[in-house]
Amino acid sequence: MPPETDNLKLEDLFNADQRERGQVLSTPAAVEALKQSDAARRKELTEMMGRGEVNTAADLYRAGVIFLHGAEPKDFLAAHRLSTMGALQGHRGSRWLVAASLDRFLMSIGLPQVYGTQFERNEEENRYQLRLPIDDSTVLHFEKRFFDVPSVIERLSQLNRRVAG
Repeated sequence: MPPETDNLKLEDLFNADQRERGQVLSTPAAVEALKQSDAARRKELTEMMGRGEVNTAADLYRAGVIFLHGAEPKDFLAAHRLSTMGALQGHRGSRWLVAASLDRFLMSIGLPQVYGTQFERNEEENRYQLRLPIDDSTVLHFEKRFFDVPSVIERLSQLNRRVAG
């Protein structure tokens, strides 16, 4: 049976990931630095996983978030797998991550997102917009609620308040 305590080193990696995302990246150099930090975190996380150090629902969620900030389809698929396990273990935040990681994976392989969780910043207008394409024709009427996915309008409002603030 895996340990019942969260991996504190993984928590530190997650907190660093979130802290860096709280900053405004206004130059190409800053974006590149973030990509390098993300890659280093994924490398360290992969080593932890190989040692069997990712075990709790919170660990799975944090690992999923780190992989969500990856660079290629395999990273987003790892985020999806990990968040699914976290959600199955009852971690509430993992529910949204299940939807977001699937959307990001689909878009990375050239398919439309289905939940509408992926946004991009329009530099000219200094605001966020939904990344297209989206195909939600097979999403059940309760599915977004189940995964704690806010409506596109709600999420755009949240994101754009951050930009204006």
